[in-house]
Amino acid sequence: MAQNPGSPSPVLPSRPEAAPALRACLFALAGSRFAVDVRSAREVAVFDDITGVPRAPRHLIGIANLRGTVMPIVDVRDVLGLPESRPARSVRTLVLRDGPLQAAVVVDTVLGLEPFDEVLPPDAPSAARIRGPRAFVSGWLEWAGETLALLDVPRVLAALRVGTPGGSPESPAHGEPA
Repeated sequence: MAQNPGSPSPVLPSRPEAAPALRACLFALAGSRFAVDVRSAREVAVFDDITGVPRAPRHLIGIANLRGTVMPIVDVRDVLGLPESRPARSVRTLVLRDGPLQAAVVVDTVLGLEPFDEVLPPDAPSAARIRGPRAFVSGWLEWAGETLALLDVPRVLAALRVGTPGGSPESPAHGEPA
């Protein structure tokens, strides 16, 4: 089809931009930065009133009420190989969920939500020099000149569940019906 020299060029429909490979919630804990897939991150919650649980495993700080749901408050430092530190009475948490399992994981700060176009595989050669919780890493993300561990939330929650008295992959967890 010929165009007249004075007529405007046809406008081609713009292609929608490709969605990022992953949208992640970034957080800091014990001087290290981590990421989780936003599909596993439910919300950030600050708990001031935590009830201790007698004879609970070390990682279970206690339980708290989150809008009518009994929420386990957990410290994942030991699971991730980080130095232990007993959190203060008031704690900032990132509520993580995998199916019926959920827990409020203590964090130092939440850094935000970021899109990532590329997720490096857990065994990527560029990540070989990085020390970290490899058993709980589903990939690596490049952010602000740093390589962050993308945590495998189902694996982290399962490890915490197995460490709970009576907890095993077959027994119910907190917030899960018996």
